[in-house]
Amino acid sequence: MAMVISIVNIKGGTGKTTTAYNLGAALSEQGKKVLLIDNDSQASLTKALGFSPADCSLTLTTLMCQAIDSPEFLENSLEKATLHHQELDLLPANQKLSSIATRLIVIQTSAGMFSGPDTINPAFVLRSIIDLLQDQYDFILIDCSPHPDMQMVNALAASNTVIIPVQAHYLDSEGLPDTLEFVRRVRQSYQPKLSVLGILVTMYKDRTRLSRAVHHQIENQYGSSLHVFMYPIDYSIRAAEHPAHGKSIFEFAPRSTVAKSYMSMAKEVLHEAQWIR
Repeated sequence: MAMVISIVNIKGGTGKTTTAYNLGAALSEQGKKVLLIDNDSQASLTKALGFSPADCSLTLTTLMCQAIDSPEFLENSLEKATLHHQELDLLPANQKLSSIATRLIVIQTSAGMFSGPDTINPAFVLRSIIDLLQDQYDFILIDCSPHPDMQMVNALAASNTVIIPVQAHYLDSEGLPDTLEFVRRVRQSYQPKLSVLGILVTMYKDRTRLSRAVHHQIENQYGSSLHVFMYPIDYSIRAAEHPAHGKSIFEFAPRSTVAKSYMSMAKEVLHEAQWIR
């Protein structure tokens, strides 16, 4: 059974997509079979792997619509929708994914009037897709948008655990409690086994007092109750450039500190994951 991890923070620009891509690549280098799911209508992960969202005829939107309307076709569509990049597999996204969150709210609102015995819970649509993939992968990583909507609820409800990237900036770290509260609410309502695998400090500048202070603050405030990944992800032009080339950091700059940090992170994930099911 795959370990399902959502990469989530309700603050934008914290490195969620970069983390999903490079953690997936690092786990693949460790011999694990990995599926990436682009759960963001901006389709940044799809683009980072070198695919054009507009050219993807079958996407996560298609699959979620089928899970709601015609689940009997879902398994066949899954195989056709899955894209392959190096050793990674991807369920892509495009702008049409934004319509799914609206539809899920409509289903939730009208459940009392129109629900029947076969009506799917709008929080579990993505889970119904992932359930069909569980035995094909070791890890399934879900890249989430920063919007705390039903699409994010779906990702968390389908996950075993979450990783929260936090930029080494005061205002970003201030948003961490809101993300943790959102995770708590989903755990309470939909996924009682949902846990936080760790907090990852990103865009870290070791030479600046601010980065060191934010890292220290996060460790002091959360380190006793939550795992904080040992090595922050350095701020680097290499990390910004590699998605434009459709390559992971391990292909683009294998000797960079960013590559070393993500490989270290993957080893921590492998260690922590053995305690989470």
